[in-house]
Amino acid sequence: MAKIIYAVAGEGFGHSSRSHLIGQRFIDAGHDVMFVGSQKSLVYLKQYFGRRVQEVFGLSFAFEKGRIDKSETLKRNLLKLPEADRQNYQLFKKHFEPFNPDLVISDFEPFSAWWAWRNRVPFISIDHEHMLTLCALEHQAKNWFSRMTASVVTECHYVGAVAYIIVNFFTAPLRIDSALPAPPIVRPVVTTLKPTLGEHILVYSTTGKDEDSLRAILSKFGDRKFYIYGFNKSDVNENCVFKERSTKGFLDDLASARGVIASAGFSLLSECLYLKKKMLLLPVAGQYEQIINAHYIQKLGLGVSSQKLSETALRRFLDELDKPMSSDERILWPDNDKFFQILQGVLNRLRKPVSIY
Repeated sequence: MAKIIYAVAGEGFGHSSRSHLIGQRFIDAGHDVMFVGSQKSLVYLKQYFGRRVQEVFGLSFAFEKGRIDKSETLKRNLLKLPEADRQNYQLFKKHFEPFNPDLVISDFEPFSAWWAWRNRVPFISIDHEHMLTLCALEHQAKNWFSRMTASVVTECHYVGAVAYIIVNFFTAPLRIDSALPAPPIVRPVVTTLKPTLGEHILVYSTTGKDEDSLRAILSKFGDRKFYIYGFNKSDVNENCVFKERSTKGFLDDLASARGVIASAGFSLLSECLYLKKKMLLLPVAGQYEQIINAHYIQKLGLGVSSQKLSETALRRFLDELDKPMSSDERILWPDNDKFFQILQGVLNRLRKPVSIY
């Protein structure tokens, strides 16, 4: 049995759901796992793992009109540094040191990774974000500032991992030997879904704003029906069907959708790929990871990318729906079994090997 600290970034559902699945795999294999989270991941993980979960100080983002406000984000986190030092010092002294872990895993959570590096505890990075710095990607010059900011943040998160497992949906040349590509993994509930091709388009708004402009665009395509989530309301307006928050309802509508319109977050993107749904991706402005995701979705023939929802972008997307799904050999389709094989290969190389089987 190994003692494992599994640390999870606070923002983004994908970090939490991925860590839930992987962490449970370690527990089922007989290992003692302590989870560490903040903000959204803390709340999520406590639902499933209760007392196994400890709180770490988490970096937070400030948003302004649907995009990340970089200066406000920096100011907010700098002001909280004294609180971070105090909170994390207590975490390390009260929980990390007595636990004496054999391994630390970080899903883009920096403080636990730095603790592992300082204390010479082997740690593994499992995330999507390191694609930005450890893969050779295609970059557009107009996005240089967002790219620079995202690269600096990612590079400063932590160093010295035994391996960087980059969970991604496409292959790309790697910059270091310790980086390994791995296919996306999806929640078990998604693997039970039976995909069909219905007539509706699923729309997921992460901001829940600009309802009027959304309806104005969608109403121009009266021969199409749109199921809309994100506004948490039940209403029908011409061809727009607004739906209240419901995990089961959303997944059922996702499985039977003709296509999906959403931002370019990695979690929903992975579930669309698993269910073979084409996407119209609208990356959050200034969020470079989403900009890259949307670019490669379009490049690989998996959907359409657009800076904003427009009549032109929607028409392009609808024209794509009747074309066959891409079979580009660079695509890494979601595959939970393949991911765990790659993870086991890394675990076998530790000075104290760990098994998840």
